[in-house]
Amino acid sequence: MPEFDVIGIGSTVYDTLMVIDKYPKEDTKLRGLETRIQGGGPCATALVAASRLGLSAAYMGTIGDDTFGRYMLDDLNRWGVDTSNVRVEHGAVSFHSTVLLNQKTASRTCIWNPGTVKPPRPELLNTQALTHTRALHLDGHMTDAAVFAAKLCRTQGIPVFYDAGGVYPGIENLLPHVTHLIPSEEFALKLTGAPDAESAARTLMEQYRPQVVIVTQGSRGGLILDGQGMRRYACYPVQVVDSNGCGDTFHGAFLAGVLKGMDTDAACRYASAAAAIKCTRLGARLGMANDAECREFLAQRGAAV
Repeated sequence: MPEFDVIGIGSTVYDTLMVIDKYPKEDTKLRGLETRIQGGGPCATALVAASRLGLSAAYMGTIGDDTFGRYMLDDLNRWGVDTSNVRVEHGAVSFHSTVLLNQKTASRTCIWNPGTVKPPRPELLNTQALTHTRALHLDGHMTDAAVFAAKLCRTQGIPVFYDAGGVYPGIENLLPHVTHLIPSEEFALKLTGAPDAESAARTLMEQYRPQVVIVTQGSRGGLILDGQGMRRYACYPVQVVDSNGCGDTFHGAFLAGVLKGMDTDAACRYASAAAAIKCTRLGARLGMANDAECREFLAQRGAAV
């Protein structure tokens, strides 16, 4: 029996979120309206979303033993994400960032520092856990470990989900081992050089042969390409309070939808609902919806899964 529904390898971040009513000018002081400390990072936040939606999730990676790292471990455990396969590096500075959220425009500005933590060495990963999970989730960080884990999982018939947000060195070594390729439109266009998202999706499918390519386009929804052809999925308009973490929420919810037995279109609707609900609430993780909330949200819009 699988030990976890999903294991994630990738980034986890210590975030300081400051709410402001205007963007500050250089060399000035500005009073913040609200401050929150929260966990972040595409991979880790997607795992929290999956956990909120009823999956058993585990994070596999390295962090520092500093204040940032200790908070991140505590926060993952708080949201039900297993950290027994996390390696703590003595004396290292963990990934951390400051996010400025403009209350008037709901726009966000992120200033980040990758720290000094070394990525996990592939030979130190828990292969027993990796071969006893239902899914692997990656975000392109810790590339060598991600490639090793993806290859291993594919030999066991385990699906590999990839949140392709940034074009990192060596990423071309990972893409052939991904079953569910979910790039941002920016990633898809940059990697392929295609003139539009549709062409980029086709190029990615032809070159890397995943089971499905889903190109996310933010408030415009996105594209699905699989054996059934090309089609769109919709997003749901809401009053945006905080968009920070909504993309990560989409990825975690899509994965949860697939593991709950939904087809690709239904899983995209489910993920879009989770992302929309998160946008209406402050906090990348505090604002996440549970399964019942997502289903009610969709039912109210005639799009039940």
